[in-house]
Amino acid sequence: MSQVTPTNLKQLTGRYLKYLPVLLALIIWFVLILKEQYYLRKVEDLSLFLFDRQFILDSFRNPGGFLGLVGAFLTQFLHIPWLGSLIWVALLLLAYHITVKSLSIPAAMAPLAMIPIALLVIGNMSLGYGVFIMREQDHFFSPVLGYMVSLIPLVATRRFNATWGKICILTVWAIAGFMAFGTYSLTGVLVAAFYTMMQNDSPGKVKIAMVISAIALVIIVPLVIYPAYTSYRLVDSWTAGLPTSSEDEWIRPVRTPFQLALLCQILLAWLSGLLSRMKSSDAKTLFIGCSAYIAVIAAVWGFWFKDELFHTELAMSHAVDNCDWGRTVSIFRDAVKSHEKSDARTYAARTRKIASAHSDDEIADIVDKYKNRFYEPTRTMILYRDLALLKTNRALDESFSMKNGSRLQKSRTQLSMALQSGKQLYLHYGLVNMCYRWCLEDAVEQGWSNSTIKYITMHAMTIGDYSLARKSINKLEKTLFYRKWADSQLALLSDTASISSNEPYKSILPYMCFEDMMSNDLMKSETFIINHFLGPQPSAATPEYDRAALLFAMHIQDIRRFWERLLYYVDSNDFKSLPRSVQEAAILYSSLEKRNNPLPLDDRIKESYDAFNRYVQSHPIRSMKESDYTYCQKYGKTFYYFYYFVRDLQTY
Repeated sequence: MSQVTPTNLKQLTGRYLKYLPVLLALIIWFVLILKEQYYLRKVEDLSLFLFDRQFILDSFRNPGGFLGLVGAFLTQFLHIPWLGSLIWVALLLLAYHITVKSLSIPAAMAPLAMIPIALLVIGNMSLGYGVFIMREQDHFFSPVLGYMVSLIPLVATRRFNATWGKICILTVWAIAGFMAFGTYSLTGVLVAAFYTMMQNDSPGKVKIAMVISAIALVIIVPLVIYPAYTSYRLVDSWTAGLPTSSEDEWIRPVRTPFQLALLCQILLAWLSGLLSRMKSSDAKTLFIGCSAYIAVIAAVWGFWFKDELFHTELAMSHAVDNCDWGRTVSIFRDAVKSHEKSDARTYAARTRKIASAHSDDEIADIVDKYKNRFYEPTRTMILYRDLALLKTNRALDESFSMKNGSRLQKSRTQLSMALQSGKQLYLHYGLVNMCYRWCLEDAVEQGWSNSTIKYITMHAMTIGDYSLARKSINKLEKTLFYRKWADSQLALLSDTASISSNEPYKSILPYMCFEDMMSNDLMKSETFIINHFLGPQPSAATPEYDRAALLFAMHIQDIRRFWERLLYYVDSNDFKSLPRSVQEAAILYSSLEKRNNPLPLDDRIKESYDAFNRYVQSHPIRSMKESDYTYCQKYGKTFYYFYYFVRDLQTY
C-alpha cells in the first residue's frame, strides 16, 4: 500500500478538482428539476417565441436582438422543466470550459473560471418575485449565451500577429456584434484588449494600441449606431441586452450579478499572464483553487431564492392555470401540514421563554419575537385556495377550517398581487374585462407572453368576441408547446354553443351576472374583488355569485353584510342544511348582537359553540398573540377562532 505524501495529496486533489464543475452542474440540474420546476414553468409562461417572420424581425428593433431571439427560443424548452434546465446547465458548463480554454487558464487555477459562472446562476436563481416584472423575456438564457459570445473576439484576435489585423477584428466585431449581441460584444472587445496587454510575447506598442482602440470602440460604437434605432434611450446603449425589469427599484439588483460576471471575465483576462505562471504543484495554487470552489458553492447557495411560500404560490398558480381545483387545495393543505411539527417546536420554545419572563412587557417582547416563526400563508395563497374551493362548492364548509394569514413577501419591495395573479383571479371570478386590462398592462410593461395571449383568448371566448379569440389563437398556433391548447380552443370556436359546457368557461360564466365595466383596481386585486362581490346585488345573481359574496362577507367579519348576503344565499341556493362555517357564524353573530338566531342549526354546532365558550372561561386570554396557538390547536377549524384571532390581515 503506497504512502500518502503531501505531493501525492496535491496531485490527487488537483486531479479530482477538474471533475468538480461537472458534479456541481449535475447537482444544480437535480435541484432545478426537483425544487424549481414551477419556477421554470413560470419563466416559460411569461416568455414568448413565435415561429413567425414578423416576430423574428421585431426582435431586431434593439441592439442585442439576435441574442434575445436565441434566448427566447431556448426559453420555451422550460415548458418541459427537466429538458430546459438541462440545456441551461449544459450551457453553463460549456461557458466554463470556453473560459478556461480561451483565456489559457492553467488547470490549477481553473476554479477561478467558476466565479463568473456562479454569478450567472445567481442572476437567474436569486430573482424571486422579480420574475413577474422582467422586461426581457429571454433573461434566463441570454446572459450565458452573451457571456460565451463575449469571448469570440479574444479567440479571433489571437489568430493574428499584426496589430492592424487585431484592431480591424475588434472594430468589425464591435459594430456588428453590438447590433446582434448588445453590451456583451463591447465586453468582448475589452477582454481581447486586456488579454493581449498581459501577454509577455506581445510588443508594448501592440498592447497600447489594443487597449486604446478597445476603449475608444466601447465609447464610440454605441454613439454612432444609436441613430439607427428609435426604440431605446441613448443612456441604455451600454446596458443593451442585459436583463432589466419594469420596476425602477429592481433594475440595478437584477442586472448586478450579470454585470459582475462580465467584470470577472475582464479581470481574468487581465490576470491571465499572472495565472499562467502559477505552478500546479504549488500549495498556494491549490489553496486558491479550493477556496474559489468553496466561495462559488457558498455564494450560489446563499443567493439562491429559497422562499417556500413563493414556491407554493407558483405551484398553486400552475394548478389554477390548468383549472385543477383539487390540486390547488391539496398543495395548500400539504404546505400547512408540513409545518405542523415545526410550529409545535416553536410554541414549546416560546413557552419555555415565557415561563422564565419576569414582566408582561418581557412576555410581549417574546411573543412578538416568535410571531414570524410560526407558519403563515400569503394572501395570494388564500385567494387561490378560496377560488378553488368555490369552484368545487366547498368554500363555505372548508375555507375557515384551514389556516389563514397574510405573510408578506420576502422581496425587495412588495410586488402587487395584480402583477402576480391579477389575470387569473379576475378571469375566474367573472371580472373578465379586468383580466383583459391587466393582460394589456402586462403586454405594455413586460411584453407579450404565452400567459398574456392565453388569458386574452379566454377573455374573448367568455364575452363572445370570437374575432379577437381567433387572432390570439392564431398566435399560439405559432408556438411550440401551446399548439395543442390552441387547437382545443379552435374546436370550441367551430361550435360556440359548446363553450358554456367546457372548462374553464362553464365555471366562469355563472359569475358574469353583472354589467362588467372596465375600472381601476389601484393594483389591489383582493380589495377590488371583495368590493365587487359586496357591492349592489345584481338582479341576475346566480347561486355561484351568492356563495362567493357570502364567503367574502365572512372573510371581512362584517356582521351586517353577513346577514344581508346570507339572505341572498338562502334564496338562491338549494341545500339540505347550511354549511358548517355559515352556521357557526350565524350562532356567533346572533350571540354578539344578543338576538335570537333566525336559522335552524345542527345540534353539533350548538354543542361546539357552548364548548368554545366554556373553554374561553377556563382558559383566560391574557394576550391574543400569546393564546393564538393553543386556541388554534383546539378550535382552529371553526369560524369562532377565525373571528377572534385572525385579525389585521394585510393585502398588497
